[in-house]
Amino acid sequence: MAAVVEYTVTYAKRRTLAVYVRPDGRVEVRAPRGLSQRRIREFVEAKSGWIAARQGEALARLRQRESFRLEAGTALSILGKEYILALAGPGEKPGIAGERLLLSGQTEEERRRSLEEACRRAAREYLPGRVEELARGWGFSPAGVSVTGARTRWGSCSGKNRLNFSFRLCYAPLEAVDYVILHELAHTREHNHSPRFWRLVEERMPGYRRAEEQLRALQRELWLRGL
Repeated sequence: MAAVVEYTVTYAKRRTLAVYVRPDGRVEVRAPRGLSQRRIREFVEAKSGWIAARQGEALARLRQRESFRLEAGTALSILGKEYILALAGPGEKPGIAGERLLLSGQTEEERRRSLEEACRRAAREYLPGRVEELARGWGFSPAGVSVTGARTRWGSCSGKNRLNFSFRLCYAPLEAVDYVILHELAHTREHNHSPRFWRLVEERMPGYRRAEEQLRALQRELWLRGL
């Protein structure tokens, strides 16, 4: 007998059924509008073994995420360079100090806030100059640069060609940082993802797909660390 699976259903204008296991283990079914509950239930029951396996993986990742702590000795990469986390001592200012990344705070929450502040500073110090350098070399003219706290997007370009970058980009390899900058610079000419847009990107960075893979891997890593 198939295991009972709890799930939610989202109806949409689509032709096929699909099932998704969320990072927290919840199950969502996406179904065509008007499809019967019986047909959906049969579909879920047929997928119960696959769902159980994916839920096990999701819950294992969730436990890993919940167990991660910002402790002294932890290695963390900032703008392509690896630093060792340490707690700031008396008279020491939190932030990058030589080979160390000094954090303040006794609790995990305080240390995470300290890390975020350090990364925001690093991003604000690095990104505007790098954008200017690449824009000049690649022939773009953005209206300005801002560093934001965005979680779901590495960067964006406004209708007035102002570029915005998440401070979390500071965790990325420098090759990937340059790709995100190029991606948004290209949007100053093409505010879409048309073939012309991708030609602009590929002409300047033929190997950009490697950077996209790095960013996908980084997204998974940051999620596991809760950063």
